[in-house]
Amino acid sequence: MENLHLCPIPYLILDRKFTVMEASNSGYSFIKDGENFLSIIEEESAPKFSRMIHKNSTGEMELNIKQNSTFELVELFYQFSEMQQAYHVAIISKDTQYNKVSEQMNGLFDLMGKSTFPRKEPNLTDVLAQVSSLYLKLSNTSDWNRQEVMNKIKEIENQLQKNVK
Repeated sequence: MENLHLCPIPYLILDRKFTVMEASNSGYSFIKDGENFLSIIEEESAPKFSRMIHKNSTGEMELNIKQNSTFELVELFYQFSEMQQAYHVAIISKDTQYNKVSEQMNGLFDLMGKSTFPRKEPNLTDVLAQVSSLYLKLSNTSDWNRQEVMNKIKEIENQLQKNVK
């Protein structure tokens, strides 16, 4: 395939037995010319790959592929060319996507921890005095006035939520 080496992502052309016929430069970082693609797929993922690629002539799947001495999660896009009798395979690393999402989430957590408003530490003596005052008002309420009792309880909750956060 003309100028395949210029493809910026790992791109492979495999024969029907999954032997590498051609690849982009980044594709050769995964596997060498003439090697079998199944040799770089994690053992548990190899049957899934074979089953899926023979079942559908076009598709995508997630696989673990050997990269140096570890495995890397990738998304694999493939299409079988009837004319060439070969599989065209593009490999997109999922690790970089997970790292990007992880960095974004950590950034959001950092932002949540940094408030633009200065936080006022509550004076616990004042909070206790306010709650005690409300409690005294509540204890002086007649037993029959339930709505007034509920209003006082809500007031206590609001004071606690406002000052203890």
